[in-house]
Amino acid sequence: MQNKKKVLFILPTLGAGGAERVMSFVCKNLDNNLFDAKLIVLGFQKDNVFDVENVSVTYLNKSRLLLAIPALFKVIIQEKPSFVIGSIIHVNVMMGFFSVFLRKIKFIGREASVVSKMNEFSTFNSKFKTLLIKVFYPRLTFLVCQSEDMRKDFISTFNLKSSSLVLIHNPITFKLKEELEQRNSYNLDNVNFVTVGRLSGEKGYFRIIEGLSKIQGYSFSYCIIGSGPLEKQIKQLVEKYGLSDKVSFIPFTSNVLGELINKDYFIQGSYVEGFPNALLESCTVGTPVIAFNALGGTKDIVMNGENGFLVENENDFSSLLNNLDRLKSIDRSKVKLSVINKFNSEKILSQYEELLNS
Repeated sequence: MQNKKKVLFILPTLGAGGAERVMSFVCKNLDNNLFDAKLIVLGFQKDNVFDVENVSVTYLNKSRLLLAIPALFKVIIQEKPSFVIGSIIHVNVMMGFFSVFLRKIKFIGREASVVSKMNEFSTFNSKFKTLLIKVFYPRLTFLVCQSEDMRKDFISTFNLKSSSLVLIHNPITFKLKEELEQRNSYNLDNVNFVTVGRLSGEKGYFRIIEGLSKIQGYSFSYCIIGSGPLEKQIKQLVEKYGLSDKVSFIPFTSNVLGELINKDYFIQGSYVEGFPNALLESCTVGTPVIAFNALGGTKDIVMNGENGFLVENENDFSSLLNNLDRLKSIDRSKVKLSVINKFNSEKILSQYEELLNS
């Protein structure tokens, strides 16, 4: 009988977030005939919002990454894994540090953003972050990049070897329930727009709201699902443009798919994205998208004129919003088909399994 390879997945928390959802999904769904996969969560079980049933999970119950370092190092030594997989930059840096002492273990990072672009929006010292990446990322056996833009950024900005960079998109992590049948028609009386994402600078909410304020000739509503540091400023801008009766806010919902499927268009205003999971989810339930052509994985998902539209700037965005006939030219029944094969979970899981067999 073939010995299983032990794989540890390291996550800061199992709270709401793209990295948390994708990594917990991969851990749970690896072939258990080949891999013994376990989750190590630095935070607390009470923060868990994801299904990790039938998965071995160890909670370190630490509020900060630095506080978790000794306990995590001890767990890794005790478990004796073949692979340790990280999820975000801070964990990746820590694994690069651990690799100095644990040379028999293969450490695999997974990056969540185009770092050089995200530095423009980060409150964390970008020069120090760049230094940490340049020192510790080369010590990782592999680094999983979610988009080609991300891969290119690590080569050009951080001088990482292309042979260590592996392109693996995020998977569709859910199966549509029968009651969530996709809607194939548009709402002719009131166009319903939606955005799902953290209320932060890189997400581009200001330019979305400004564009919506210029709509003429039809009524609309706009739902923002998410929370974050710019909530107050975004609400102030909504009031400034007199859109308070049209814009609603939902800080958190466990029924994101239900919200998406009942909308006419998903809007993404981001200046940079690692791999936009909410955008993919929207297409998966048949709701077309409007997205700014930002660095990252957006253009890997959006097929212009087929499942939505890519706009280059604010003027293009405003022009598109005011062309209702063009907006309704997308065949909603084909939106789901545009992503279901490219990002299906079996395909993505096989890419992770191939990486772990290398």
